[in-house]
Amino acid sequence: MKNYELYFKDIHIGSLKETNWDMRSAGDIVYHFDFSEEASENSSLAALIRLSIKSSTYWDEVGEDETYFEMCKQQEQFLDIIESPDWYIVDDKVKKVQILCPIFHNNNTIVWQEDYINKNKISLIL
Repeated sequence: MKNYELYFKDIHIGSLKETNWDMRSAGDIVYHFDFSEEASENSSLAALIRLSIKSSTYWDEVGEDETYFEMCKQQEQFLDIIESPDWYIVDDKVKKVQILCPIFHNNNTIVWQEDYINKNKISLIL
């Protein structure tokens, strides 16, 4: 199992423990970012995380239906965050790897995937 720190821009979202890897990595997250606060200075990011948890939980319990598709449509208001190249993880060797916007799940689980388009942007944090 590998450990990472998850960031969006300079915001430390949480500590990840990779528990599964295939085309996407999955694992557990310990949040450092309080996404439960409505009045957060990063309220859009917090709202996206809450909506991601809500929609992934709904999909796990019910599956794809009109309600699920409506939740996905609501995520369009966060496209600037979802499509941002500013998501990255840092490993224990302080290697920074850009990732796509992760999918947040209930029970502090998360799924992420390396941003293969920006793969050449791997660097060390100094």
